[in-house]
Amino acid sequence: DLHYAVSDAQDIREMLIEYYDFPSENIVILLNEEATEFNIKKEISGLAKNANENDRVIIFFSGHGMTEDLPTGKEMGYLMPYEGDKNDLYLSAIPMKELKNLSDRFNARHVLFLVDACYSGLSNEGTKGLSSNTPGYYDKVFRGKVRQIITAGGRNDRVMEKADWGHSAFTYNLLRGLKDWMADLDNDGYITGEELGMYLKR
Repeated sequence: DLHYAVSDAQDIREMLIEYYDFPSENIVILLNEEATEFNIKKEISGLAKNANENDRVIIFFSGHGMTEDLPTGKEMGYLMPYEGDKNDLYLSAIPMKELKNLSDRFNARHVLFLVDACYSGLSNEGTKGLSSNTPGYYDKVFRGKVRQIITAGGRNDRVMEKADWGHSAFTYNLLRGLKDWMADLDNDGYITGEELGMYLKR
């Protein structure tokens, strides 16, 4: 069992409300038996339909991730919902590559996935990023559509949690980076997805 996945989600919710003025009615939280595959997809689908062009969306997942070895020699990563069955991942879990498909359903300007799960680095294979050194970077970020994912680890990494933190390492540092603005690496008053990812990696 994971000891801090629920407190991870609850504290991320509270941070968004208290530090970033997210209206509480705009935040959906699914805990324990509520976090079924159906409910997760239903809420993301509803959010995709209701989010407007200028909205910014954050989807946070804290829980188990599993990897399945395929006959081709490749691996498939999954996020485990409450009823997920490690013996039949394809039928019972959410493929990590599905996150990209889900993000394509949004009309919203920004969609940021924060995934605190083992092996979750498999979800961003085959994608590309925009460097802050790119000319007109901020204009592209603020005006264009951006889909970003930050994961707790790569394909062979396991997520760590400690009683001293009351969280996983990923969420503990995510909260520090955003609450205390430690993730604003260039001190310009903005925390971009790239900065947050770099801060968490360090």
